[in-house]
Amino acid sequence: MTEPRFDLGWMDDVIRGLHSLTGDQVPALEITLLDAVVDWLFSPQNPQNANPEAGYDESHAGTLVSTMFTAVDTSRTFLPRQEPAVTDAITAARTRIVDGAHELSAQGPEGISILVSRAMPAVLAELGNNSGEKAKQAHGVFVYLLYTLALGTRTEHDTVVMDGVVEAFVGWDGVLRGGYVLPWRPLPPSDEPA
Repeated sequence: MTEPRFDLGWMDDVIRGLHSLTGDQVPALEITLLDAVVDWLFSPQNPQNANPEAGYDESHAGTLVSTMFTAVDTSRTFLPRQEPAVTDAITAARTRIVDGAHELSAQGPEGISILVSRAMPAVLAELGNNSGEKAKQAHGVFVYLLYTLALGTRTEHDTVVMDGVVEAFVGWDGVLRGGYVLPWRPLPPSDEPA
């Protein structure tokens, strides 16, 4: 009798994506992830859009963790036309994001389990603690997804990396508020008459 086999193809794809992540792809990862998190927060999949009193569960956190895996994949094929100014802390965080991704991918499925087991409770806490405040939810989810990736297999807190991820969020927020539109988003209506 043979053991049942489960399709772990998604995990293999994630491992390959993390293994191939490079430093020049991290800005695309950041903005793609931020866009996906904000998109989900305003989507019908966010239970609070239908009922402001609704709570969050692991399925919601899992969906947002998946957005990070998709953003890693998208970062290979997308180059943002604009980026925020880069600080020393952002540079340090981006370096650790690549190193963390490589450390986790080297562990195979166990590395993905480490990442998911750290990211899920952090995302769930950010959703719940900032319930009803989408801007704070977006900030917290973005920061903790990238921070858990940057930690890789390490367990000690890294203040510089955390500061860098926060600065990246603030920088991208400024770029978006300045009018930058991602190529897959519709352009805002013009104020000028046609």
